[in-house]
Amino acid sequence: MKRMENKKNPNFVKAAAALLLVAAVIVSGCVDGGEENNTDLEPISPTTGGDNTVDEGDNVEEFIYGTANVENIEIMTLESFPVQVRVSASGNLPDGCTEIDEIQTERTGNTFKINISTKRPADAICTQALVPFTETIPLEVRGLEAGIYNVDVNGVTGTFELAIDNVIEEPFPEEGGKTSFTEADNGTTAVFENGTFFYLKLSENPTTGYSWELELSEGLSLLNDEFISPEPPEGADEPLVGAGGAHIWKIEAVTEGNQHLKGIYKRPWENETGEEEIFVLDIEVV
Repeated sequence: MKRMENKKNPNFVKAAAALLLVAAVIVSGCVDGGEENNTDLEPISPTTGGDNTVDEGDNVEEFIYGTANVENIEIMTLESFPVQVRVSASGNLPDGCTEIDEIQTERTGNTFKINISTKRPADAICTQALVPFTETIPLEVRGLEAGIYNVDVNGVTGTFELAIDNVIEEPFPEEGGKTSFTEADNGTTAVFENGTFFYLKLSENPTTGYSWELELSEGLSLLNDEFISPEPPEGADEPLVGAGGAHIWKIEAVTEGNQHLKGIYKRPWENETGEEEIFVLDIEVV
């Protein structure tokens, strides 16, 4: 009896081994390549471009602009010289997101035109309820002549009157000798020709209750006097509360001889005690 042996072909074995080797290399290459790629790549933010720069334009908020609904204006004339005028404008904003944007004032002739604009975020969801507002706007009236002036705030109009020219005369003209005096000249003597005008300027703060009381001899005539408020600080609409200003008198020498000027700084309702601040100027009129 013959036995049959199952022998494998040598060529077949070699071919199978070669295929297994190639497969192993391919698998190894895919794994290594993937690791290298993951190491080299950097994540790109969805808010950046290919050059890694942020597109800031996407973050710019858009607004809807409009005109404020002004319902009433009140014009206030302050008791000072130069005269100061303020306009109080009130009305309602349409919703909780709308706010005052800009206030622009211009004057043409005797008319002040004021425009109050508004803005609100374009995509905002707002409470649908009226929001009252009040804005106080100073008017530049220094240097204006006497007369009636018109005010127009978003179509709401009013008027005010300057009874006299709102102009301060130059208080310190020095033509023909010294004709202006301050605290530094206290106790001195001046010589004027008859008919000469001269000026006196003294610091004063009416908010404290104190003011100057001026006494003139008969040869001196008081032509006018005025209180000048201090200038507001830069960026402010009004002077600091309690800040003092200056009182200016314009006086004429009308009679020849020895004349006398005396100022007392006191509260009008109080009696003199002898401790008050005193200003004295002797004047010889020739």
